[in-house]
Amino acid sequence: MSKNKSKLSEPEQRSLELLGSIVEANEWAEYIVQKHRLITIRVKGRSNRWYLIEARLNNGSDPRLRFDFRGWRTIVMGGARKRDITHKNRYCVNLCLSTHSTGKLPFGDKIAALCLSLHNDLTTAMTIPLLAQFIVCPRDELEKIMVFQDEMVIYREMFGGPMDGFGNPPYQETIEDEHEEPYPYWDDADFHNHEANTPPPEEHDPSLQDEPSPLTEEEIAEMRLWDAYEQHMEDLARQEEWSRRREEDQ
Repeated sequence: MSKNKSKLSEPEQRSLELLGSIVEANEWAEYIVQKHRLITIRVKGRSNRWYLIEARLNNGSDPRLRFDFRGWRTIVMGGARKRDITHKNRYCVNLCLSTHSTGKLPFGDKIAALCLSLHNDLTTAMTIPLLAQFIVCPRDELEKIMVFQDEMVIYREMFGGPMDGFGNPPYQETIEDEHEEPYPYWDDADFHNHEANTPPPEEHDPSLQDEPSPLTEEEIAEMRLWDAYEQHMEDLARQEEWSRRREEDQ
């Protein structure tokens, strides 16, 4: 990491170097991004579930936050498969896990402890109920969930979104095997029949050129769902900042 661009203290720099050595020495962890203000690590748990840790150093100028937040902000996501967290698809859920339990340790040490805890997730789940709920939750059920919290599990339908999608064709994941058919529910015959029966657009119809298609009710519901989710994550970050300040005042 660049010491010239970063304003981290020397203990923080050393702790991030320790974190890097831990990640490089273990096959179950890998860096995705490693910059002086952004760290993204992928971790495979012993349960064969996958975790994504994103840590960002905020200087208080983040326009997405409506309050002054300074310090590291950590988000943990989980998925049943590696591709779920790689592509952050609808089977990727947020896990409300905090690094405050590691006390006054430098941030790199906290992330290293978090990586080790998530790798040993079967043991960690014995003391963190929300992690146990995530591990035993079937992948199909993860599609219906937004966040696992200590207090409760937050479902998409609680923010106005239906649990089973919006009536669109079956969700198609990013294909890793080049031999898989990308659209099993739409074959070549259907495509050619649809193309043959579709009349060409009128060349001089200005409505086809100038006016964008209006949003459907499903698209509007999706936008409201994610707006509500972003507001919820802001509230969690605000609570984390207040907890950090209380710890500093003690």
